Amino acid sequence: MSFKINLILSAILLAVTIAFLTTRKLYVSEKKDNQRLSNNLSSLNENLTYYKSRNGHLVGKNSVLVFRMSEFQTSFVDLSKSIKDLKVKLNRISSVSNTVIKSEKHITTTLKDSIINDTITAKIFRYNDNFYNIQGLSIRDTQNISIQSTDSLMQVVYKGKRKKPYLWFFSKRQLEQVITNKNPNSKITYSKFIQITK
Repeated sequence: MSFKINLILSAILLAVTIAFLTTRKLYVSEKKDNQRLSNNLSSLNENLTYYKSRNGHLVGKNSVLVFRMSEFQTSFVDLSKSIKDLKVKLNRISSVSNTVIKSEKHITTTLKDSIINDTITAKIFRYNDNFYNIQGLSIRDTQNISIQSTDSLMQVVYKGKRKKPYLWFFSKRQLEQVITNKNPNSKITYSKFIQITK
């Protein structure tokens, strides 16, 4: 009789332990999800912060967003549509980067007289530097302008500041993104890097 009671008590204790561990695992998982979503919300509301690199280029910096695929599709509808337009299946992406660059340059150059086909008088101008190649042709009341612009964009995603620095190496580092371009007349006005998690 006491053997049966011990067996029943052991089974009940085992069931309670399994239920406790399962509940604890779910609690920890939900807590991580809530923390991730809270970090995403604060990152979405922050603007790029800027600083100068060692070589003098302007660098934009922000936090990396971490979304599940279903969250990404509901939060970034236009971006999801753009990805589909590229003929890429959403369930196969691992990360998405979206960057906006504004380029502005004021140019002053001289007009030169020229003759086309021996009879048509025209004015032309040319401007070249490391980032722009501009040519213009003015015939009577028509202006023809050709503009070529070159820029180089570099983006780095890395493990940055610790979430809780006071916990030292027990605290995980957050993913951060830095992005820079070579053209001094261009400024990165918006950039988000989204990592897709399961």
